[in-house]
Amino acid sequence: MPTEMFLHFFKSFSDAARMNLNIKAEGENEHHKIEGIFKALARSLKMAVKRDIYKYQLPSSKGML
Repeated sequence: MPTEMFLHFFKSFSDAARMNLNIKAEGENEHHKIEGIFKALARSLKMAVKRDIYKYQLPSSKGML
């Protein structure tokens, strides 16, 4: 997959999910930057949807997940 397509992927993903997505990666190797971005996105999404077993509400500042 060409590295140029990842910008389109993340733009489409954020539009479809109706979320703000701010990505910044520095380095020389595009493969490693993209790999790090995907890992960071996965970890942040996991944290965003994780429920607290002691609270019965959605983990969202707007209550709309």
